[in-house]
This record gives sequence, C-alpha cells and structure tokens, in this order.
Amino acid sequence: ELLVDFLFATPSDRAHALAAILLPFVRRMIPGCTPIHLVEAPVPGAGKGLLSDLISLLALGKPCEPTTLSRDEDESRKKITSILLRAQPVILLDNINHAMESAQLAAALTADVWTDRILGESRMVDLPNRATWLMTANNPELSLEIARRCVRIRLDPRTDRPWERTGFRHNPLRDWVRAERARLVRAALTLVLGWISRGKPPGEKVLGSFEAWAAVLGGILREAGVPGFLEDTEK
Repeated sequence: ELLVDFLFATPSDRAHALAAILLPFVRRMIPGCTPIHLVEAPVPGAGKGLLSDLISLLALGKPCEPTTLSRDEDESRKKITSILLRAQPVILLDNINHAMESAQLAAALTADVWTDRILGESRMVDLPNRATWLMTANNPELSLEIARRCVRIRLDPRTDRPWERTGFRHNPLRDWVRAERARLVRAALTLVLGWISRGKPPGEKVLGSFEAWAAVLGGILREAGVPGFLEDTEK
C-alpha cells in the first residue's frame, strides 16, 4: 500500500526500498556498518526525494533533511563529521549531479566509528556511525569503491515527464503517510517480529563489508515472502 504508486525497475529495487524502510527499526540489531541506499532514476521527477521522505517519515515522523557532498575531499570530510555530530538517524545526500568517487564517503560507509578533528579546535572526536544512509541521483556515475557500498533502488517512470503523472492511489502521499503512520509502523514491526519469532534465520545473500546487514534484512524479507533482495547487483 505504501509503495503502490512507485514504478520500480525490477523486483530487487522494490525489495531494497522495503529494506531501507525497515532498517531504522532494526539498526541496533545490526553490528557494524550498513550500505548506502542509492535511489536513482533516468529522469528528474520520478519520486526519489519522495521515497526518501517516506523512509524518514515512518522512522522519525518528519521528512529528510537533505544535504550534499562537494567534489572537494577536505570539504566532504568536514561535512560528514558535521552530519554525524548531529546523530541523525536518517541521512540523505540529495541530487548528486557529479561523478561520485569520494574516498571520504567510501571510508565513512565502512567505518563503524568515524574519527575526525572538530573544525576550529585541536581535539579529535569518535562518532558512531549508526544512521540509515540514502543518496539520490539521476543516472549516477559511481566509482567502484562507492558502487560496491551501494544498494540500488531504481525507479523507472517510463515517461520523459513523470511529474505530469496522475491517478495516484494516495495523493498527496506524504499526508497519507502522516495520517496512517501508526498503522504503517505497526506493519513494519510485525514483519520484524515475525522474523524474530521464527528464530531470526539469516538471509541467504551476502554483501561484502555489510554481512550483518544482509543477514538481518535478507532474513526479514525472505520470511515475509519478498523476492529480489540483493539480486540484479551487476546492472
């Protein structure tokens, strides 16, 4: 019901959207790091920002606070530190419009604890990295180090002007989610509790550097009968 109006390219993209929705509710059950969820589309207006907002709305009751990363690696490091200092449960890097090959972001995504110097001070801080990371882009170009840390959620509206689409079941969707949030959160927790009640069987697919994440989310989705998790990874 929540995702009925999104046009996913493949079943795996829908499965990864569900994984992103569930992640904030089970993050403390996952030791170590989690991949960044790349919400991408071939054209603007496909619903990338909307889907990101829904993930945040369900988990936090408010939309994402989007930010960006520059090409300057020193600035990117400072931005990552400032983001993690705020301890935001959901982080959105929005509308990436340049080739993404940041070594700083790659390091952050596989750092359980991010260590850096506070801007303007001489002291170092250790910041836990426990957020759900999201990134949106149109036809993104990714370095191999970033690509292997991403889980793709590709939307394909099958039109050059998706912002002109009509006939949505829930419109505006953000308002419907706010009104139905309690029911939607209960549904998400039901999936998690169903998995726990069956002994927490791990998922079958593996993603290097994110094995614990794949075991938990893959297990939940498999028990819920959702196909496609960590499939189509070479596309």
